[in-house]
Order: sequence, then C-alpha cells, then structure tokens
Amino acid sequence: MEAAALRVLLVEDSLSDAALLQEALGEDRNGAFHFTLAETWAEAAERLEENAFDVMLLDLSLPDIAGKETFLRARATAPQLPILVLTGQTDEAVGLEAVRHGVQDYLIKGQAFGRQTARAIRYAIERKQAEIALKQAETSLQRERDQLEERVRERTAELSDANRALHEEILRRTRAEQAHREILRRLTAAEETERGRISRELHDRLSQDLTAIKLGLQIVRQKRACPPTVRQSAAKLEALADSLMQDTHRLAWELRPAALDDFGLEMALRRHVDEWTALTKVPVDFDSRGSTPRRLPPELETVLYRITREALTNVSRHAEARRVSVLLDRRPDHVLLIVEDDGKGFDATTLLGAPATAGKLGLLGMKERAALAGGSVEIESNPGAGTTVFARLPLAVEKAA
Repeated sequence: MEAAALRVLLVEDSLSDAALLQEALGEDRNGAFHFTLAETWAEAAERLEENAFDVMLLDLSLPDIAGKETFLRARATAPQLPILVLTGQTDEAVGLEAVRHGVQDYLIKGQAFGRQTARAIRYAIERKQAEIALKQAETSLQRERDQLEERVRERTAELSDANRALHEEILRRTRAEQAHREILRRLTAAEETERGRISRELHDRLSQDLTAIKLGLQIVRQKRACPPTVRQSAAKLEALADSLMQDTHRLAWELRPAALDDFGLEMALRRHVDEWTALTKVPVDFDSRGSTPRRLPPELETVLYRITREALTNVSRHAEARRVSVLLDRRPDHVLLIVEDDGKGFDATTLLGAPATAGKLGLLGMKERAALAGGSVEIESNPGAGTTVFARLPLAVEKAA
C-alpha cells in the first residue's frame, strides 16, 4: 500500500526555482509530494485558509513581504504547520533567527534541492509532529497536575474537617470521661463517708447498748434470789450479747476501721493483716518503708487500704497460699503497694482480657479505685507461680520552702 502524497505549500515568486524544486523532489523514491504554489504571501494566506497542508516551503524574498517578517508572519498564521525557509543567501544568522522563532529548518537554494530536501521535509514534519505531541503531552500533564492539586486541596480540606471533628469528639469524650471520673470519685468519697458514719454508729451506740445489756444480765444472773432457770437463760443471753458485740465490732471494722482515720494507713494495715492472719492461718510479712511523720492524703490512704483488703480477700478465696507479703513503700513522688503470695496463681492475661465475670470483678475494682486517684494497678500471675499486685499512686511533689 503506497503512502499518501505529502501536501506541500510552496511559497516562491521565482517560477524557475519552483519548477526546479518540484522536479528534484519528483525524483524522490520514498513517496510523492503534492505541491500548491503561491507566489505572494497574500496568496499563500488564502491557500492556508482553503486547504490543509503537511509542510510549507517559504521563500524569504516575496513581492509583498521579505526577510524576517516573512517567517514571523508564516509562524503566526500557521503555528501548527512545519515550515522550512528557502533562501538564496548563505546567511547563517538569518537561518538561526528563523529556527529560534519556530521554523523547522532552512535550505539554501541551488545546494539543497534533491534528496536532501526530501529528507529535510520529512524530518521537519516528524519534528513538528513530535513538538505538537510534546506540547499536547505537557498540556495534558499540566491539566492532570492541576486536577491532582485540586483533588489534593479538596482532600486536604476534607481531612482538615475530619481532623477538626475528631478533635472536637476527643475533647467531648475527654470532658465526659473527666465528668464520669469526678462523679465516681464523689460517689466513692460519699460511700466512704457513709461507711464511716455507720461504723461509728455501730461502735459508739450499738456496742455500748450491747455492753449495757451484758452487764445487766450479769447482775441478774448473780442475784441470789434468781431462779436457776432464769440464771441459765440470762447466761445464754449474755453469751448472745457477747457474740453480737464481736459481730458488731467486726462489721464496724470492715465498714471503715477507726484506726484508718485516727492513726493512719500503716496502723490500719497492720491491724488488718493481724486479723486476716488470725482468720486464715496464713502468715503475712508486712513492711512499711519511707514513712514520714506527715500522713498521706486521706483519699490515698483509703484507696490503698481498700486495694490491700481486696487483694488479701482474693488470696483467701482463690490462691491457696502458704505465705503472703505486703509492702508499703513511700517515695518522693509516689507511693507503691505490693501484695504478693506464693499460691497457685492464674492466667492473668486471659482473665483480665475476658468479659466481666465474678472472678475478675475484684481485680477491676482495684484498678478502678487506683485510676480514680490518678494511679494504676498491675497484676502479674501465672499458673503455679503465685500472684503479685502492684499499686502505684502519684503524690504531689512538695516544694522546698
């Protein structure tokens, strides 16, 4: 299949030069050329409006225009068309000027007619097509870049809005969590206050009343005129009153030991450890370090006391331990409580990661109490390796006077 003839607009006022050029190109074996001749620039402009061409061969000396103005006018009229300048002068400066203004090449008349001209024409067409393709690619790339930048701006705005909304949600949840913690703290404080009130009521009133009943029964029982049956009944009632007094004392202590308010955490823990040992028959090593004449804040003393009680309760219920140690260590910026046993232990990771069950409510309670005081509770345990509870509560750093 033969290639289509290249459409050439030849702008040349010398008919002999035009004929010579057409004859020389007619001998080209690589394809045919179809010429349209224009002898003036005005005629060439009309041809450009009427027809489509593949290339323009332009003489720089025409009746109606000459020199640099010729290729400037041609370049402005047909910016997409490959242009080759024909000149009878061997002025390289003119040729370079033409190339700088977008002309593909320039040919010297009488030297370049022939196969060299055909190659130059084809090369000019290919180069112009490459330039057009490059500009189109650059335009397309710039358009895609602009679209990408626009999408980036839109996405950035969306992300900014999302981040703003997320930040507001975090603030809202933080405030809600702080409010929730404050409510829990107040409820815990109110619970401890009520525990203390009931404990004092049991100790101060009920215990005294039971003591009075016991003394009255003793008086009745010791009277000589008292019948034996009454004396026996009085002895039973006296024993019952004594048992009620012990139960009342125990309940008052469990609700809130008076020693915690009167003498501080260390004394309350020592008394609780002694009573726990007497009840469970499991020895406890208690050690207090770093103590100072100044007591801990009441809230922290209550939290540490409750955590210790809960930890020892768990030991008595589940650990099957033979020995327990309790360490209270006061540092400059925090207080550390460690309760350790040599019992059967458990899989702490699995239990603490499981849904809430009766077996972990006490552990969660310890963690919650510590969290309300700004601290933390960590539990280390493995089957057969015992259990250790670490409670760490922060202390306000005292500034030097």
